[in-house]
Amino acid sequence: MALRDIIGQEKALKILFGTLRRDRVPSTVLLSGDAGIGKMRSAVNYAKAVNCPSPVEDDCCDRCASCRKTDTGVHPDVATLLPEEGEIKIDAVRRLEEALSLKPFEGRRKVVIVDDADAMNLNAANAFLKTLEEPPRDSLILLVASNPDGLPDTIRSRCTTVRFYPLPDEECRRVLSGAVEAGALDAVLRLSMGRPGLALSRDLAAERAWFLKLLGSMVQGDAREVWEDKNAIKAWLDQAILFLRDRVVFSVTGSGSDLLYGADPASPLPDSAPLGGRGGGSAGEQADRFLAADFDAYRQLLSLRGLLDFNLNKSISWNYVAQIMRALMAHSC
Repeated sequence: MALRDIIGQEKALKILFGTLRRDRVPSTVLLSGDAGIGKMRSAVNYAKAVNCPSPVEDDCCDRCASCRKTDTGVHPDVATLLPEEGEIKIDAVRRLEEALSLKPFEGRRKVVIVDDADAMNLNAANAFLKTLEEPPRDSLILLVASNPDGLPDTIRSRCTTVRFYPLPDEECRRVLSGAVEAGALDAVLRLSMGRPGLALSRDLAAERAWFLKLLGSMVQGDAREVWEDKNAIKAWLDQAILFLRDRVVFSVTGSGSDLLYGADPASPLPDSAPLGGRGGGSAGEQADRFLAADFDAYRQLLSLRGLLDFNLNKSISWNYVAQIMRALMAHSC
């Protein structure tokens, strides 16, 4: 694959191709946007284009030894830095600095791709800032971040930022066609919300079923704590945000056509659980009541999600969230 083959990111590609065309490649580029929309793949192909000895229309040829080595992760001048146990630590940044200090062996530039760059801890970010202030000659640092606000302002201000956006439905369908069963494609498209990379790397339907199962346990008063770790709590809360989104959409529109979850008779919840009941009062009063409860639950869950880095107690978190969701469902009835 070459940079030109990235689907649905014309604005971002225009910026990247412009730097290649003018031979004005920055020392540091921040590729930001939601997970699963092509940032990492674009970073790899940009690295290929920078070092390709026989470029085609300002892009990599995607055939030479340099391009093949970059694709397989064995190019001596291209390194990738990934979080370890959900975090990028100062030792990893020091290894990055050491790699950048060497002269290019085969290509024109030494390239380091930092995936999930927003996972840098404070010490790593401070050490990395020194590298950005005086970037080594003939080097290129590509930061890939789904949450660029998680990076210190001092780092972001020293980067050329290229923003990526969720794909429109038709372009998302192009990416997923052939990789997802035709019968499940429409449901996967809804759940991916323009992020086809998520659908290709994860079983979104299984995640939806898992979320609903645990939600059923909460609503039914199951006292057992079933989250395995912090990542499971985060994944469940991410699904809960989509669930609340469905409730708000339905309260406003009264239509189920745009719902991601909708009613699910196969789940352990009542058929109407994702949307809530139809209690007394006028339609306007019901909508206002539903919306107020949904937004209150959303704020509480979002606040909890922001505290996960503090290693919250799983049992206490489970009971707290269960109380919120039971109150939400009871309020809707």
